Amino acid sequence: MKLTRPKVLLAAGVVCSLALLAGVAYAFKFPPFKEKGEIKAEEVCASLGSSSSAAKALRKVLPEEPSYSFEDDVKLRVDVTDTGYESSCFVSGGGNQLLVAKALLMEDESATSWTQWVKGTAANDASVASLTPFIAGKGAVASSRFAAVFVPCTSEGKIPGGQYNLSIAVELKQAGDASASATRDELIALAKNAVSYAHGKAKCDMALTLA
Repeated sequence: MKLTRPKVLLAAGVVCSLALLAGVAYAFKFPPFKEKGEIKAEEVCASLGSSSSAAKALRKVLPEEPSYSFEDDVKLRVDVTDTGYESSCFVSGGGNQLLVAKALLMEDESATSWTQWVKGTAANDASVASLTPFIAGKGAVASSRFAAVFVPCTSEGKIPGGQYNLSIAVELKQAGDASASATRDELIALAKNAVSYAHGKAKCDMALTLA
């Protein structure tokens, strides 16, 4: 069927308009041309442990953003009688906080009691609504938005009050495209990675068991 001149001009106008819109979207990085930032191992929080392992896990669980920033705050123990070890890592991107990882030296308690406590540290109740246990330390639980590990650190007699343990929790506030099960696995990897770092920096004298 032959197109009349007005119809040809109209079709050409539509094509030009679409091309122009695509160009504007690309220039301003609107979807689907959103610029993808890079998660560099050397920029990842030291408190997340091995930088290469942490960066690999973060790339899998975080949403795509134009850029990422990391803020790390670590309070080291002064000596083996000090109870003050703690750390916080904040990962942001696109103007939003994407992930938070925290470690804390605290008195020993049962795995059940610790689980109830660590659930209360989550910023979002939905993050800890479907926690299931995994094997690591004295206690460990995870979901597709949260992973936490409780490991022995300082043996009884070193700090007044008895044995002290390390609690490490990682909460994903903005998820990427990975499946729920894959995200859970990577959050567990991040938590274990962070435990290894904290166990060394917190002057722990008890063996670290993550298997």
